[in-house]
Amino acid sequence: EEGEECDCGELEECLNPCCNATTCTLKGDAVCAHGHCCQDCQLKPAGTPCRESSNSCDLPEFCTGTTPHCPSNVYLHDGHACHSVDGYCYNGICQTHEQQCITLWGKGAKPAPGICFERVNSAGDPYGNCGKDSKGSFAKCEARDAKCGKIQCQGGANRPVIGTNAVSIETNIPLQEGGRILCRGTHVYLGDDMPDPGLVLTGTKCGDGMMCLNRQCQNVSIFNVHECAAKCSSRGVCNNNKNCHCEAHWAPPFCDKVGFGGSVDSGPIRVADSRNLTVGVLVALLTLLGAALIICVKRKTLMGLLFTSKKNPIEKLRSESAAVSGPSAPKPPSTVSTVSPSRPAPPLPHSTTIFKVITAEHKSTDTHPIITCKYRGRFYNIQLKLKEDQ
Repeated sequence: EEGEECDCGELEECLNPCCNATTCTLKGDAVCAHGHCCQDCQLKPAGTPCRESSNSCDLPEFCTGTTPHCPSNVYLHDGHACHSVDGYCYNGICQTHEQQCITLWGKGAKPAPGICFERVNSAGDPYGNCGKDSKGSFAKCEARDAKCGKIQCQGGANRPVIGTNAVSIETNIPLQEGGRILCRGTHVYLGDDMPDPGLVLTGTKCGDGMMCLNRQCQNVSIFNVHECAAKCSSRGVCNNNKNCHCEAHWAPPFCDKVGFGGSVDSGPIRVADSRNLTVGVLVALLTLLGAALIICVKRKTLMGLLFTSKKNPIEKLRSESAAVSGPSAPKPPSTVSTVSPSRPAPPLPHSTTIFKVITAEHKSTDTHPIITCKYRGRFYNIQLKLKEDQ
């Protein structure tokens, strides 16, 4: 009623914590009291699912964040291909001959071959027809419309499973190659003003790109489903209101901009909540911090190596000389016939303590012995001339 924000009945029977039963108004900080998009007296966040899709031709609905009520039901545009089976959507349902046979005859039932539809429905009687004409008489089916007349099945239960007033109509059709094929139809005794459940349902696929409409097999292009879907930028599908239902990360109405998905009719598709967003930001920051720390450590190590390796030219030459010559001194030569080394020896210093005699050779027949001395890291062969005793 006018002025009421909620209604939970009489005071004694009211169990709604959000509603004041006496005044029929919301309590305290309550924003809502009823509806699929109301929880704990508050509106559910935009994008919260409030109605799941019921089949491959139905679309889900989501809370808008502005009202406690779930948006009205929407579904795929008529003529849209079914996602799970070989058929087309019509009024939010994917109709097929197989599903209708299972409904009439139970598990294991399947559509009969095309010849059954053509032979039986060309009769134009209560057991085989394409509905009634303007005069109320049963109409014969043209060959192209045969699969839009009385449904013909095989297999399943012994009798129809839809009720006691339904009877089985069985027809044996001879084949040119020999043998017969059994076609099973259904006749239900109902009033003249009631639709015949034994007829193929409107919207059932009757060929490639074809659908049963008004007992005729017509092209699905009459629904302009492809023209409608073209405005959705290949990122969504067209619903029954001819509006785009966009994929999760694109915004209606044309799915050409980044957004939360859904449609103007069904609400936005749920996005990640704030907690997940916070965790994502923290992970990203920690990753960047770790990378920066590694770079700093590597840079410090590299700079240390560069500074410690800087030696003056003399130190570098000494290091290279030591590496080439090695720690051990070369062995002194054996008997040398030359009188002097490869280059003139430096003059002998006044102090003989800096010389170290390494070897001394003297033969009785030789009056000029040779000694080897070390001076400042170099070796010298010195031949001594001794005076003979007179």
